[in-house]
Amino acid sequence: MKDDLSSQISRNFRKTLGELPLFADIAPRSLDVLAQGTCNVIYQKGQAVFRAGDSVGQLHVLVSGQVKLSLSCRRGNERVLELVDPGHAFGQAELFVPGPYLISAFAVKASHVLAVRRDTLFRVMADEPGIARRVIEVLARRQLETEADLIAQNSWSPGQRLLGYLLELAGPNRNGAGETTVTLETSKKVLASRFDMQPETLSRNLRDLTEAGLILVNKNRVVLRNVEIERHLLTNPDPRLIDIGSAHRVCAATGDPNETRHHGHRRESWSQCSWINGAGRQRALSQRMAKSWLMLEQGLLARPSRLVLRQSIRHFDSRLKELEVQTSGTENHAAWAELARLWPRYRALLEVPPNPGDAQELFAINEEVLEAADRLARGFASTVGTRKGQLVNLAGRGRMLSQRAAKHFMFRQMGIQVADCRSRLDDANAEFSATLAELKASALNEPGFTARLESAFNLWKLFRSAMEVRDPNEFPQVARKVFRISEDLLNRTDAMVEHCVGLPEDTALALAE
Repeated sequence: MKDDLSSQISRNFRKTLGELPLFADIAPRSLDVLAQGTCNVIYQKGQAVFRAGDSVGQLHVLVSGQVKLSLSCRRGNERVLELVDPGHAFGQAELFVPGPYLISAFAVKASHVLAVRRDTLFRVMADEPGIARRVIEVLARRQLETEADLIAQNSWSPGQRLLGYLLELAGPNRNGAGETTVTLETSKKVLASRFDMQPETLSRNLRDLTEAGLILVNKNRVVLRNVEIERHLLTNPDPRLIDIGSAHRVCAATGDPNETRHHGHRRESWSQCSWINGAGRQRALSQRMAKSWLMLEQGLLARPSRLVLRQSIRHFDSRLKELEVQTSGTENHAAWAELARLWPRYRALLEVPPNPGDAQELFAINEEVLEAADRLARGFASTVGTRKGQLVNLAGRGRMLSQRAAKHFMFRQMGIQVADCRSRLDDANAEFSATLAELKASALNEPGFTARLESAFNLWKLFRSAMEVRDPNEFPQVARKVFRISEDLLNRTDAMVEHCVGLPEDTALALAE
């Protein structure tokens, strides 16, 4: 019975080892030798696989779970150097250099680890040169990644490094259009330590990336908005993604703007519609800033309103500079110049403490900024001259309406331009409904997108219902609800725009026929 059990364990080891990239395609006899010198260990969350100072005698391979490699700092805190995922080995370098471990390895969650004895591994490597080459490749890759991390720490902001990590998680199959969802398998505390920052700093950088329209965060799931990320990487002196085998690293690089990506599209083919999106986002931001300013003036949701206002100002200012480069020497430059002329006055009004006396002026300048931003977005759409460009601009109008309606609700309740605001709210409702209907008709073969449109429309109906205030005493409570729904609606409509930006050009043309 004991021999049967031993044989079964050995067979299981051979199968598991043979499926690992490090030992793939080696001779069955070599697998037998490896299995005989391999130990199977299950580590519970927080348990040490090895500690700094322990003697080295095994190669560790993670089968399932997650392990962190870390060191203790003089301040008593922990610095996470690397997060090991299933299928990867760790502790290889120490096998070839006499001495103890310099760092520690702990299980982040319940983890299944295979420990291969050093003498067994060396014996198999003598017969299987392929394993030696793979070990060297792993060590070389780790050296490159360490150097890239050092460059990132000294050259890039925490937000850039975090974005690079999220792109790395997405892997080489990340679509250049649409969205990609990644899952954060570790706690914020561990992830923050990986970037040598505090958890609250990590949270703040995630919020900044969200406000920039690059990601959406839902607990431990992060949605990457690929088109907006590509536009961001193209127009900012920020990190670029390059391929180092199967590992994706972020590094500063310049490239030919006309080079072909692995998706088969030239950068120009998608960047044109992303500029429509960028100009259209200015429309939404112009209304969102006014909405947040009015909430502050009323003393409602002060902290989130102030945060939204500050971030929106920063993003509007940054995108305006990007648009200047794109419009230089084109027929759209005049529209940009008008928006740039209005912005300092609008910004100055937004940055002073809100008071009722400035509300009338805010109403007027806000409408002028919106008109200029809309003219710029329509100009880009006209320049592109495709059905896809029209759909991006159309969806962008819907995104703007989510904020415009909330703004006019606030103005109306404050007694400013009441009749005008009531009329514009009715217009916004009609336009939003028409926009969703046209987008739905343009996506007949995409049930997922149709469901997203219906979800946005249902939220819009709730939004409209929330804005019906029958008792003035209910206004503070209703205004808070309107603000929160408008932020949710902004995210949903933004996803609609990103979907349209990601449409293949031939699909958009086919839909128009």
